[in-house]
Amino acid sequence: MGIEIVDCDVLIVGGGLSGLQAAITLKQKAPWKKVVIADLGGGASSEVMGLCAPMSKEDSPECFIADTLKAGAGENSKELVDRLCRDASGVVSMLEGIGIHFDKKPDGGYDMLRSLGSTYHRVVHYKTITGKTAIKKYRDKLKEEGVEIQKARVVKLFEDGGAISGALAFKDGNPVCYNCPCVVLATGGAAGLFGFSTWTKFLQGSGYALASDLGVQLTGMKRVQFEPCVTVYPQKYYSFPIITTMLFEGAKLIDAKGRLVLPEGAAVPTKRELAEMIASSVADGGDCGHGGVWFDFSGVDEALFERKYPEYYKMLRPFAKDYKDLRVEVKPAAHTTLGGIKIDRFAQTSVKGLMAAGEASGGIHGRDRIGGNAGLEIFVFGRAAGESAAAYEGKTHGVASQCQEFLNSIPTGNATAQEYLQRLGKILDDNAGVYRKSDAAKTALQEIAKLGGDLQKNPPKTKEEYMVCKNAISAAQKLVEQI
Repeated sequence: MGIEIVDCDVLIVGGGLSGLQAAITLKQKAPWKKVVIADLGGGASSEVMGLCAPMSKEDSPECFIADTLKAGAGENSKELVDRLCRDASGVVSMLEGIGIHFDKKPDGGYDMLRSLGSTYHRVVHYKTITGKTAIKKYRDKLKEEGVEIQKARVVKLFEDGGAISGALAFKDGNPVCYNCPCVVLATGGAAGLFGFSTWTKFLQGSGYALASDLGVQLTGMKRVQFEPCVTVYPQKYYSFPIITTMLFEGAKLIDAKGRLVLPEGAAVPTKRELAEMIASSVADGGDCGHGGVWFDFSGVDEALFERKYPEYYKMLRPFAKDYKDLRVEVKPAAHTTLGGIKIDRFAQTSVKGLMAAGEASGGIHGRDRIGGNAGLEIFVFGRAAGESAAAYEGKTHGVASQCQEFLNSIPTGNATAQEYLQRLGKILDDNAGVYRKSDAAKTALQEIAKLGGDLQKNPPKTKEEYMVCKNAISAAQKLVEQI
């Protein structure tokens, strides 16, 4: 099987905003370096509505830090939280510098939203399309810089003496060897492994498997955040997440018994707490027909809804003839992997030349994540990864022979990747959801081990599909082994 050889100074795995930010920063700091982005598409960055930043007069980085640590229940890395929160206002300025015009009030101040877990309104946004807008601007800029974005799936990293030496990938089904002394993992999270999730099935935790295979430590992997309000009815909007900031604008959660899931005047919950409240209400006879509760929009001023949430309004308003009847049924869905690859404040891992950023990295959020902090971390640590990659000077003598040897060891058979991934999704849904039985981890690990055994006995038809399944199983094991 012939292998295409690609030489580059830095390989960025993932073309979402954390990877694009790393590439932009890299070309600013070290324009002479050849950068290649390997991307499959289908990530979460295009859905980023906005990002947290302490931009109001009463707010401060210190308050922002305190909120983030509180939400994380002390499981966060203080070093990472400090950089996240103190770099936030600079990220806003940086994005304004590339032409993103954040929504403003008549007095010129930022028209911010308040997310669950935040003391103040803190989510700075451009309509509801901050992520989509930033992606387009960054991709256009990188095209001008000559940075190539290849549609390729990286399945294996190689190291030599504790330092990155290259990677094996598949492009259009054919193997590709990347000779590179530096890799940035910006592969996103693992919510796509679950059967019911908010994100694309491309998000299978491949970065966790790639890093773990090299002996890099993962941190906080048992913490998976479930987006509390994800549509299950009407079917047309199935798995579409409803932004929870509208609960501060007059929206209500109502179960089948007419009870308010979040009582008026109640303390502001974190996303984890709200997800548990919804699950508890459903379990207590509040199921509205599809395993969820009603997200009622009628208490939100319609003009405000249309102005502040135009994409949501345009999509959802036609569902009800009368605005007072506008509601959808929602329940929690796997959303954000809060743990990930252990990094320092410079986005560096324990392997020289290997950086990680965005949801691929861990340690920032701890037990729970404040809404808007995912939008912030991709820029803060994407930039950190780009700075570190620009400064890193590594060497590689080529890994073509290692790629070929590894490729020869990959088995093939008659199965399909889809059947293994579907079984894996059910295992996670049943054992790693919002509520978990005491023996959930043991059960899940046993079933995942059996799945791995079946994969060996009857591999998929292609080597690429086999590696997809192998890495997905590895990532799933990391998610449940600490439950």
